[in-house]
Amino acid sequence: MKFRFGYLILGLFFFVGCEKDQYKYKKFLDNKEVVYAGLAEKPIARSGNLRVQLEWQKSIDPSVVSYMIYWNNNGDSSRVPATAINTDGLYKYMITGLPEYVQSFNIVTVDDRGNRSIGQSLNAVRVFGPFYTASLTNQRLNTRRFFGTDSVRMFFLKMDSTKVFSRVRYYKNDNTLDSVTFLGDSVTIKSFKPGTKPAIQSYFKPAATAIDTFKTLQADSLLAF
Repeated sequence: MKFRFGYLILGLFFFVGCEKDQYKYKKFLDNKEVVYAGLAEKPIARSGNLRVQLEWQKSIDPSVVSYMIYWNNNGDSSRVPATAINTDGLYKYMITGLPEYVQSFNIVTVDDRGNRSIGQSLNAVRVFGPFYTASLTNQRLNTRRFFGTDSVRMFFLKMDSTKVFSRVRYYKNDNTLDSVTFLGDSVTIKSFKPGTKPAIQSYFKPAATAIDTFKTLQADSLLAF
Protein backbone atom coordinates (compact mmCIF):
# COMPACT_ATOMS: atom_id res chain seq x y z
CA MET A 1 0.00 0.00 0.00
CA LYS A 2 2.82 2.37 0.90
CA PHE A 3 4.48 1.42 -2.38
CA ARG A 4 1.41 2.46 -4.43
CA PHE A 5 1.03 5.66 -2.39
CA GLY A 6 4.63 6.60 -3.16
CA TYR A 7 3.99 6.21 -6.89
CA LEU A 8 0.89 8.39 -6.56
CA ILE A 9 2.88 11.17 -4.89
CA LEU A 10 5.59 10.90 -7.56
CA GLY A 11 2.95 11.12 -10.30
CA LEU A 12 1.48 14.26 -8.76
CA PHE A 13 4.89 15.92 -8.66
CA PHE A 14 5.46 15.00 -12.32
CA PHE A 15 2.03 16.37 -13.33
CA VAL A 16 2.60 19.64 -11.46
CA GLY A 17 6.05 19.95 -13.00
CA CYS A 18 4.64 19.46 -16.49
CA GLU A 19 1.94 22.03 -15.80
CA LYS A 20 4.57 24.54 -14.71
CA ASP A 21 6.75 23.88 -17.77
CA GLN A 22 3.73 24.21 -20.03
CA TYR A 23 2.85 27.50 -18.39
CA LYS A 24 6.39 28.79 -18.84
CA TYR A 25 6.31 27.73 -22.52
CA LYS A 26 3.04 29.60 -23.11
CA LYS A 27 4.43 32.61 -21.31
CA PHE A 28 7.48 32.57 -23.56
CA LEU A 29 5.20 32.51 -26.62
CA ASP A 30 3.04 35.28 -25.16
CA ASN A 31 0.16 32.80 -24.85
CA LYS A 32 -0.08 32.55 -28.63
CA GLU A 33 -0.20 29.42 -30.72
CA VAL A 34 2.70 29.05 -33.14
CA VAL A 35 1.39 28.73 -36.70
CA TYR A 36 3.59 28.14 -39.73
CA ALA A 37 2.53 28.93 -43.27
CA GLY A 38 2.55 26.04 -45.75
CA LEU A 39 5.73 25.41 -47.72
CA ALA A 40 6.31 25.98 -51.42
CA GLU A 41 6.09 22.78 -53.45
CA LYS A 42 9.14 21.15 -55.11
CA PRO A 43 11.61 24.07 -55.05
CA ILE A 44 14.77 23.73 -57.15
CA ALA A 45 17.60 26.03 -58.30
CA ARG A 46 19.00 26.01 -61.84
CA SER A 47 22.45 27.47 -62.42
CA GLY A 48 23.27 29.90 -65.21
CA ASN A 49 25.70 32.52 -66.47
CA LEU A 50 26.00 34.92 -63.50
CA ARG A 51 22.38 34.14 -62.72
CA VAL A 52 20.20 31.48 -61.09
CA GLN A 53 16.62 30.51 -61.82
CA LEU A 54 14.53 29.37 -58.86
CA GLU A 55 11.50 27.22 -59.60
CA TRP A 56 8.69 26.01 -57.40
CA GLN A 57 5.02 25.13 -57.41
CA LYS A 58 2.33 26.88 -55.44
CA SER A 59 1.87 25.89 -51.81
CA ILE A 60 -1.10 23.67 -51.04
CA ASP A 61 -1.84 26.05 -48.16
CA PRO A 62 -4.59 28.36 -49.55
CA SER A 63 -3.79 31.06 -46.99
CA VAL A 64 -0.31 31.73 -48.42
CA VAL A 65 -0.27 35.18 -50.00
CA SER A 66 3.40 35.66 -50.85
CA TYR A 67 6.78 34.02 -51.23
CA MET A 68 9.90 35.72 -49.88
CA ILE A 69 13.22 34.84 -51.51
CA TYR A 70 16.49 35.50 -49.70
CA TRP A 71 20.07 35.21 -50.97
CA ASN A 72 23.54 36.73 -50.50
CA ASN A 73 23.50 35.68 -46.82
CA ASN A 74 20.02 37.23 -46.52
CA GLY A 75 21.44 40.55 -47.68
CA ASP A 76 19.14 40.56 -50.71
CA SER A 77 15.51 39.59 -50.95
CA SER A 78 12.49 39.72 -53.20
CA ARG A 79 8.75 39.16 -52.78
CA VAL A 80 6.58 37.16 -55.16
CA PRO A 81 2.79 37.44 -54.67
CA ALA A 82 0.94 34.15 -54.67
CA THR A 83 -1.43 35.54 -57.30
CA ALA A 84 1.44 35.43 -59.79
CA ILE A 85 1.51 31.63 -59.65
CA ASN A 86 -0.99 29.34 -61.32
CA THR A 87 -2.44 26.68 -59.03
CA ASP A 88 -0.99 23.81 -61.06
CA GLY A 89 1.82 25.73 -62.73
CA LEU A 90 5.56 25.98 -62.20
CA TYR A 91 6.78 29.45 -61.22
CA LYS A 92 10.19 30.61 -62.40
CA TYR A 93 12.04 33.46 -60.75
CA MET A 94 15.31 34.72 -62.24
CA ILE A 95 18.02 36.28 -60.07
CA THR A 96 20.65 38.09 -62.14
CA GLY A 97 23.88 39.96 -61.46
CA LEU A 98 25.30 37.26 -59.21
CA PRO A 99 29.04 36.77 -58.70
CA GLU A 100 30.68 33.60 -59.98
CA TYR A 101 30.62 31.69 -56.73
CA VAL A 102 28.48 29.33 -54.65
CA GLN A 103 25.22 30.77 -53.38
CA SER A 104 22.46 29.69 -51.01
CA PHE A 105 18.81 30.64 -51.39
CA ASN A 106 15.88 30.47 -48.99
CA ILE A 107 12.19 30.49 -49.88
CA VAL A 108 9.84 31.56 -47.07
CA THR A 109 6.07 31.62 -47.47
CA VAL A 110 3.83 34.17 -45.71
CA ASP A 111 0.11 33.65 -45.10
CA ASP A 112 -2.71 36.20 -44.86
CA ARG A 113 -2.14 36.61 -41.10
CA GLY A 114 1.56 37.28 -41.38
CA ASN A 115 2.60 33.80 -40.30
CA ARG A 116 5.78 32.60 -41.98
CA SER A 117 6.96 29.13 -42.91
CA ILE A 118 10.13 27.61 -41.52
CA GLY A 119 11.69 28.24 -44.94
CA GLN A 120 13.27 25.98 -47.53
CA SER A 121 16.98 26.30 -48.22
CA LEU A 122 18.63 25.59 -51.56
CA ASN A 123 22.30 25.34 -50.68
CA ALA A 124 25.59 25.07 -52.58
CA VAL A 125 24.15 26.43 -55.84
CA ARG A 126 27.08 27.16 -58.13
CA VAL A 127 26.95 30.28 -60.28
CA PHE A 128 29.02 30.06 -63.48
CA GLY A 129 30.71 32.89 -65.35
CA PRO A 130 33.90 34.06 -67.09
CA PHE A 131 36.25 31.85 -65.04
CA TYR A 132 34.30 28.76 -66.06
CA THR A 133 34.20 29.93 -69.69
CA ALA A 134 37.97 30.47 -69.72
CA SER A 135 38.48 26.84 -68.65
CA LEU A 136 36.65 25.41 -71.67
CA THR A 137 38.53 23.90 -74.63
CA ASN A 138 37.36 22.96 -78.09
CA GLN A 139 36.99 19.37 -79.19
CA ARG A 140 40.25 18.13 -80.73
CA LEU A 141 40.53 16.54 -84.16
CA ASN A 142 41.77 12.95 -84.15
CA THR A 143 41.73 11.99 -87.82
CA ARG A 144 39.93 12.64 -91.10
CA ARG A 145 38.86 10.63 -94.15
CA PHE A 146 38.04 11.94 -97.63
CA PHE A 147 35.31 10.56 -99.87
CA GLY A 148 35.78 11.63 -103.46
CA THR A 149 37.17 15.12 -104.01
CA ASP A 150 34.98 17.32 -101.83
CA SER A 151 33.49 15.22 -99.01
CA VAL A 152 35.32 14.63 -95.74
CA ARG A 153 34.49 12.90 -92.48
CA MET A 154 36.18 14.26 -89.36
CA PHE A 155 36.72 12.20 -86.22
CA PHE A 156 37.26 14.01 -82.92
CA LEU A 157 38.47 12.94 -79.50
CA LYS A 158 35.75 12.30 -76.95
CA MET A 159 35.01 14.91 -74.31
CA ASP A 160 33.26 14.75 -70.95
CA SER A 161 29.49 14.83 -70.64
CA THR A 162 29.31 18.61 -70.19
CA LYS A 163 29.87 19.11 -73.93
CA VAL A 164 26.51 19.36 -75.65
CA PHE A 165 27.60 20.02 -79.23
CA SER A 166 30.35 21.40 -81.45
CA ARG A 167 30.12 23.53 -84.58
CA VAL A 168 32.50 23.39 -87.55
CA ARG A 169 32.75 26.36 -89.89
CA TYR A 170 34.19 25.67 -93.34
CA TYR A 171 34.44 26.93 -96.91
CA LYS A 172 32.44 25.24 -99.62
CA ASN A 173 33.60 24.66 -103.16
CA ASP A 174 31.96 27.92 -104.26
CA ASN A 175 34.00 29.85 -101.60
CA THR A 176 30.96 30.53 -99.44
CA LEU A 177 31.23 30.07 -95.68
CA ASP A 178 29.00 27.43 -94.10
CA SER A 179 28.77 25.55 -90.79
CA VAL A 180 27.58 22.21 -89.46
CA THR A 181 26.67 21.26 -85.89
CA PHE A 182 27.22 17.78 -84.48
CA LEU A 183 26.52 16.16 -81.11
CA GLY A 184 28.87 13.19 -81.03
CA ASP A 185 32.51 12.66 -81.99
CA SER A 186 32.35 12.75 -85.79
CA VAL A 187 30.81 14.76 -88.60
CA THR A 188 30.63 14.53 -92.38
CA ILE A 189 31.01 17.65 -94.51
CA LYS A 190 29.99 17.73 -98.14
CA SER A 191 31.05 20.27 -100.77
CA PHE A 192 34.17 20.98 -98.71
CA LYS A 193 36.87 22.99 -100.45
CA PRO A 194 40.18 21.10 -100.13
CA GLY A 195 43.17 23.09 -98.93
CA THR A 196 41.11 25.38 -96.69
CA LYS A 197 41.13 25.44 -92.90
CA PRO A 198 37.88 24.63 -91.11
CA ALA A 199 37.42 25.87 -87.54
CA ILE A 200 35.69 24.26 -84.58
CA GLN A 201 33.99 25.71 -81.53
CA SER A 202 32.47 23.62 -78.73
CA TYR A 203 29.49 24.38 -76.49
CA PHE A 204 28.94 23.15 -72.95
CA LYS A 205 26.35 22.85 -70.18
CA PRO A 206 28.01 22.74 -66.75
CA ALA A 207 25.07 20.81 -65.29
CA ALA A 208 22.12 18.91 -66.69
CA THR A 209 19.70 21.41 -65.13
CA ALA A 210 21.65 24.53 -66.16
CA ILE A 211 19.66 27.24 -67.94
CA ASP A 212 22.56 28.55 -70.03
CA THR A 213 24.88 27.02 -72.62
CA PHE A 214 28.50 28.21 -72.62
CA LYS A 215 30.95 28.26 -75.50
CA THR A 216 34.73 28.50 -75.66
CA LEU A 217 36.26 31.96 -75.92
CA GLN A 218 37.06 31.41 -79.60
CA ALA A 219 37.07 28.82 -82.37
CA ASP A 220 40.20 26.81 -83.14
CA SER A 221 41.45 26.41 -86.70
CA LEU A 222 42.09 22.87 -87.87
CA LEU A 223 45.03 21.83 -90.00
CA ALA A 224 44.82 22.47 -93.75
CA PHE A 225 43.37 19.48 -95.55
